[in-house]
Amino acid sequence: MDITAHLGELQESEAQAFREIVRLLRARPEVEPSPDLHDRVLAQLPERTRRSVMWWRWGAPLAASLAVLLALAGLLNLPSHTTSDANEDIRWLAENQEADGTWDPARHGGAEAFRPALTALSVLALQTDAASFNHNGHNGLHKGHKEQIEKALTALTALQTDDGAFGGDSSQAKLYNLAMATYTLAQAQHSSTATLSRAIACIRANQQPDGSWTYATTHEGNAAITAWMTRALARAEAHGNAGASIPLRKGLRWLRDNVRDDGRMAYHPASAPSDTLTALSAHSLIEAGKVFPDLQALGIRMTDAINVQPSDTTDCYRDYAKILAFESAGKTAKAESVRQQLRQNPRSQDQWRIAGGQLYTAALTTLCRVR
Repeated sequence: MDITAHLGELQESEAQAFREIVRLLRARPEVEPSPDLHDRVLAQLPERTRRSVMWWRWGAPLAASLAVLLALAGLLNLPSHTTSDANEDIRWLAENQEADGTWDPARHGGAEAFRPALTALSVLALQTDAASFNHNGHNGLHKGHKEQIEKALTALTALQTDDGAFGGDSSQAKLYNLAMATYTLAQAQHSSTATLSRAIACIRANQQPDGSWTYATTHEGNAAITAWMTRALARAEAHGNAGASIPLRKGLRWLRDNVRDDGRMAYHPASAPSDTLTALSAHSLIEAGKVFPDLQALGIRMTDAINVQPSDTTDCYRDYAKILAFESAGKTAKAESVRQQLRQNPRSQDQWRIAGGQLYTAALTTLCRVR
């Protein structure tokens, strides 16, 4: 689904808010590459490739630039989204953590309002990568990851405001920050009982009477944020926070009641369904099905409605949701098919990069590839 189609599914007030974000991002001045970029790129190439590139550089300046690009894309035999790229994403995330423990989206093409959510996603990527290394018989956490994860989790806790939220200059940013930060803190079992209790109280305070969550501009239930909230609540409940139980069950009931007859889910009840929302909702219902078997069966049935065919658009968020759903349903072959597609798509063209920047693409592609 492209941005135009997405805007067509939103309420007008939400669409206007989205367009304003795009306008503000486009108004920011373009960042000029550093003067030593060319030399630093060459320094990373093998000696044989570097000599070839330098020969072209002195023979024809234009050809030199082309040669560098070819070396990066092809001569090193590193096509987009390989295992080596996955390692590069992790290394890049680790190297770009701020001194305060967060990750700054504004420095990497994203929106500052989503700093807590993008910090949470970055932590999940580092945790998942470390867990993969443990599982495969390696020596555990990459060097420095343990300290960086702890520092980031402490920073997330420090970002919590008096009302239990984690910041954000709009209802959209506030709710995504709240859901993703709560999920990450509960997953790590890092924060104190008081921190999680405040976060859950805030989640509950923002829940609609029908059990959904939505932005302040509309009272229609929003499947995307509701799925994320149920993920956070389920994780918190699994780690012993009893306060998550009631809002979790209300949220799951809303998801269940809004699944279409064909097994698909829409952003709002009255809008067109999408693979992203179907996958996110299916994953929440399947995971909850460990306690509620009827929800698990429904979630698995929903995964049959998710399109596995290659898409002509890059959407890391959509692919992450698909992989979550397929893996939860035990459909590993379909999950791997989505991973293969992701490896072939240029992340620079991802439609949500304007909001999350490179932090978003690096974290999500890592979460997509690393088991």
